[in-house]
Amino acid sequence: MQNADVVIIGAGITGLSSAYWLAKAGAKVVVLDKGRTAGEASSRATGFLSLRGEQPMESPLAAEAEKLWNTLDEELGYPTEWKQEGRLWVAMNDQEWAEMQDTYALFSKTSIPFELIDGKRCKQITPSLSDTVVGGIYTTRSGHGNPQRTSQAFAWAFQDRGGVILENTPAIDILVEGGKVKGVKTPTGIIYSDVVVNCAGPQLAKVGQLVGVNIPIATVRLESMVTAPLPPLFDVAMVGNGLSLRQTRRGNIHFNGGPHEWIDVDLTTESAKPNTPIIRNIAGRLAEMMPSIASVPLLRTWAGIVDVTPDQVCIVDRLSDPEGMIIACTSGHGFGMAVSVGVAVRDLALEGKTDMPIKDLSLSRFDDLPADWKERRQWQPGCYNT
Repeated sequence: MQNADVVIIGAGITGLSSAYWLAKAGAKVVVLDKGRTAGEASSRATGFLSLRGEQPMESPLAAEAEKLWNTLDEELGYPTEWKQEGRLWVAMNDQEWAEMQDTYALFSKTSIPFELIDGKRCKQITPSLSDTVVGGIYTTRSGHGNPQRTSQAFAWAFQDRGGVILENTPAIDILVEGGKVKGVKTPTGIIYSDVVVNCAGPQLAKVGQLVGVNIPIATVRLESMVTAPLPPLFDVAMVGNGLSLRQTRRGNIHFNGGPHEWIDVDLTTESAKPNTPIIRNIAGRLAEMMPSIASVPLLRTWAGIVDVTPDQVCIVDRLSDPEGMIIACTSGHGFGMAVSVGVAVRDLALEGKTDMPIKDLSLSRFDDLPADWKERRQWQPGCYNT
């Protein structure tokens, strides 16, 4: 028999961040994962903080994350390769430029300093961009880091504080008595705890079903890749031509995007993530965007599975039924948002409330969601999202 103050299901970056802040506060925490630590999307992310204007429910929490990111290496005692050098969205043609101006109108309603800039200014920020770039949105805020190093940093810092990570140990049931969480059943036994945090990423909905809670997410497989190292080309986190990209400390261009394939997952096993012909589409988009590097070889490609909510915004909530169950779903924004989400989870687990701005991020906002919402959007296995 094993006991813990908190059991966290999912050793991705959100679960690891939550675990670290809880352990720092003195809690005894056990983290479970069906596979390896940060073995899914967390180590495959682009590495951005999504400090944006089109998701006002989430923006305040992203702003809190930004504050924490700037001191995270010192906090954890391990490198994350965080760089706060701003973010740039670029439009490759007139249609994208018109759409971007509408987006800028939304961005302008936030307290974040966004600029609408022309193609010439875009190329001053990133000289390797194609001459076809029409314009963009730029902010000096936000940044990017190394997903693998950051996940590793949280895991090590958590373990340094006495935390336990159990790999290859899926949650197969959650014990509930009298409407209250009592523990988690694994293939090797039960871990008793009055607080369970569902940070299971693509398996969030499957874990929710164990206690009769509907968590509306769809799961999507996306492909990522890195080029061979290049001299410094740009410092910003960048979005354009259907891609997200950054240049690493080593000089590689790390990018993903293109069509995403909606898939299904199960509770205990890792889904297949084969490379597909889509990688040619993604690599071609980068070549269009930065013609001067079109002949640079790719070093490696990989795929990851991401959980996405209907409004593509986080869920951070402590439920009353069953009492003691916390949900932390970062909806594809896990890398950047994990820092502040982890603080919110710590507070919810230990105090039942938090000062983090999560009031609009509760599960209840989906109470009126139609049961067939995935079918209506074609977010079903076998469909693609471009």
